[in-house]
Amino acid sequence: MIYRNPLAVDHPLAGRFSSGTRFTFEAAHQLPSLGPTHKRARMHGHSYTVEVVLAADRLTAHGFVTDIDDLTPFGKFLSEELDHRVLDEVVPFEPTAELLAQYLATWFITNMEPQIPGRLVAVRISETPGSWVSFELDRARYT
Repeated sequence: MIYRNPLAVDHPLAGRFSSGTRFTFEAAHQLPSLGPTHKRARMHGHSYTVEVVLAADRLTAHGFVTDIDDLTPFGKFLSEELDHRVLDEVVPFEPTAELLAQYLATWFITNMEPQIPGRLVAVRISETPGSWVSFELDRARYT
């Protein structure tokens, strides 16, 4: 059987491109609102994984949603402001993973966009290898 080159199709598929980049940091926190008998109310730490998901209708001239090097300031923020810190001391809320994802999405939009191609669509955070939370932006509310 002879296959056609998919890039030679007269009408390429319509859709949106997305890419994700992972960052890591180590930090401690406590969630005292859970009550004194809950194990997560005590100080404990995590090896956090943060994934930012970006999307674009068109790729850059180099074929990227966003060049990974353009995300260096976000990694620097995580490293300088959150890594090896007690999160309760550096963020203005009780640092659940869900609220941390929303906080990082807000930081990203405020400090990274519109200087980069691609737009943030979600921030995903893992405190453990087996679980994650996600904050997904409702872009209709920002345009």
